[in-house]
Amino acid sequence: MSSVFGADYADSYDALYADKDYRAECDLLEEVFRRGRHQVRTVLDMGSGTGRHSVELACRGYDVVGVDLSEGMLERARRRAVERGATGTDFRLGDIATIDLDRRFDAVTSMFAVVGYQITDAALRATFANARRHLEPGGLFVFDVWYGPAVLHLGPSERVKVVRTDAGEIERKAVGTIEPAGNVCSIRYELTRRRPGTPAATIHETHRMRYFFQDELRGHLAEAGLELQTIAAFPDVENPPSVESWNVLVVAGG
Repeated sequence: MSSVFGADYADSYDALYADKDYRAECDLLEEVFRRGRHQVRTVLDMGSGTGRHSVELACRGYDVVGVDLSEGMLERARRRAVERGATGTDFRLGDIATIDLDRRFDAVTSMFAVVGYQITDAALRATFANARRHLEPGGLFVFDVWYGPAVLHLGPSERVKVVRTDAGEIERKAVGTIEPAGNVCSIRYELTRRRPGTPAATIHETHRMRYFFQDELRGHLAEAGLELQTIAAFPDVENPPSVESWNVLVVAGG
């Protein structure tokens, strides 16, 4: 079993999510920023992965620091920043629950359900407290998570995704199971890479993702000194969440 977002998975990550509309998500983030009390110029991206959000925001003029636990993902983020000329980016290796950058930001973001990897209350409290510690007074904390009522209503399903690249084919199988005692959905990934002239290579990763309910989010945020401002269906943020909204966007204020 490889670690979560190990080197092999990181190598396939961008190909697997090539169809994800990061530009539209950054449009949405900018709209959230505009609705805040203060102008946003600096952004801390907690769980920045391969830098798709960070670099896009930097290309729009923001000063962005991205933090991630995976050096493999960060290597790709740094290359992306150079390729796009995103000089306003800085990527750091670290745990979003504990890293101390010794500065504050106008906004903290944590996209693509990164907060869901904080499966214990202790980890969640530490992450929220660290987000608050890095926020300027009146700053915004913006993140998306899996929404408990929808996860329980819809349930996880087995999914297969196949993408073709210049180097060959990548097939990912995902099977989810609910762990109701901890509000966790455990996803087992089987990732197979097929390249011409070489044997197929398969790796396995299990990602345990926490899903959330509105009252617990409000409580944990308040404990960290943050006020829940908005929770909405994601990416259709003009609508409130429902049992069909697997993902929700959360906006909190410092």
